[in-house]
Amino acid sequence: MLAPWSLTPGQTTEVCVLYNVVAFFHAVETNCLTWPVAQTAPGVFTVDGRYAAALNQNGTVNSAENPAPLNSIVTVFATGLGPITPPQADGTLVGSPLPTNDLPVTVSSVFPSQGGVESVNLNVTYAGPAPNSVAGMSEIKFEIVNNVWLLLSLPSLPTDQGFSQLFSVYVAGQ
Repeated sequence: MLAPWSLTPGQTTEVCVLYNVVAFFHAVETNCLTWPVAQTAPGVFTVDGRYAAALNQNGTVNSAENPAPLNSIVTVFATGLGPITPPQADGTLVGSPLPTNDLPVTVSSVFPSQGGVESVNLNVTYAGPAPNSVAGMSEIKFEIVNNVWLLLSLPSLPTDQGFSQLFSVYVAGQ
């Protein structure tokens, strides 16, 4: 889900589910919730709740049958990474020249250790708006070193706003 750029962080907005949508004016609203608006809410798109909707370095879809080679570049897609410069209008398709994220993005490999949990930052080669996609959709390209849990983060923000869910990608030989 992409939130409109016009929402103001610190305020609230109403989010509703629409059903029986024949035309917008015939849609039935249900399950409406009032929700606080945050500047960021990072989320990586997944295919099953664990594995990211990802592309391998050669442009093929990452899957169990088509895993990424170790030390190759993998692309994942996310939303909720915060403002971009220059700002884009709601619903705009992003073209060249590409805007840039205002906040830095990292991807970390997260794994258990004797002291609890450790993480290692991976080499991110691009993190920004996804070309030819709606403004608010981001792509993150990073070098994959294993298929353990991964975490996308915005390190300049407090921890409650700056982390995505844990996710994985398929890696050959692991």
